[in-house]
Amino acid sequence: MTDEELKAVLDHFHLSWAGYRKVRKGVKKRLVRTMARWGCAGVQDWLDLCRVDPEARRRCLLALAVHISRFFRDRRLWYSLQTAIVPGLCRWCGPVMRVWSAGCSRGEEIYSFKILWHELAKAGQRLPRLEAWATDVDPQVLAMARQAVFQKSSLKEVGRELLDVYFEPIREGVYRVGESVREGIHWSCSDLLQDSPPASEFHLIFLRNNLLTYYSGGQVDEAFSRIWDSLAVGGFLVTGSREKMPPGPWKAVQSFQDPHLFRKWGQ
Repeated sequence: MTDEELKAVLDHFHLSWAGYRKVRKGVKKRLVRTMARWGCAGVQDWLDLCRVDPEARRRCLLALAVHISRFFRDRRLWYSLQTAIVPGLCRWCGPVMRVWSAGCSRGEEIYSFKILWHELAKAGQRLPRLEAWATDVDPQVLAMARQAVFQKSSLKEVGRELLDVYFEPIREGVYRVGESVREGIHWSCSDLLQDSPPASEFHLIFLRNNLLTYYSGGQVDEAFSRIWDSLAVGGFLVTGSREKMPPGPWKAVQSFQDPHLFRKWGQ
């Protein structure tokens, strides 16, 4: 598949050519495999099929999905969350804190947050009851997230002390997240472009390296508006290290602790 053919596919689905700049090779391979399974000889045949066959369209979008993450990705962010943001939220959120990992991939992000939560409890922080949601568009990826089995390459930001406490070795270089971290997470298959958020009045939403990187056009604005509306006033939105909030009437202030933390200050 050539760059021009990949761009045609991305344009068809209103996806960002620039956003895919680091993952184009792998995406091309997945698209070629998917096209072959459906008996399509070329990209135009495949796109014509996607226009009339909802299942072909769904399969193509799954092939275009990017699932790259690791535990505690962007250490500065997680330091800010543990030392300032989450303790601050605990002081005013009431009896329940709601957290959502939107586009959770294999679960590295929500599991990282659960580890952070346990570490705060060990440090004596008074914690409310936690309600944690994790959603992704790909049911197979969600199944992997629930299994909570990871290669050591996903754990390179996890120190030995955390590895020993919160992970169970399965075999050489492979670990499973411990039960205390796995329990209590609400997993669901959901498309950020079409579906409503899984709940409302979230105090912390992770929206990193998905909607604001790979998508373009009006669909981003519509999806982001729904996500923003589900964030409680005073809550925080977390974006990726190279992402910006889309233009709009969002009443938000950028956190001084980290440039990718945005606090909602009004409706």
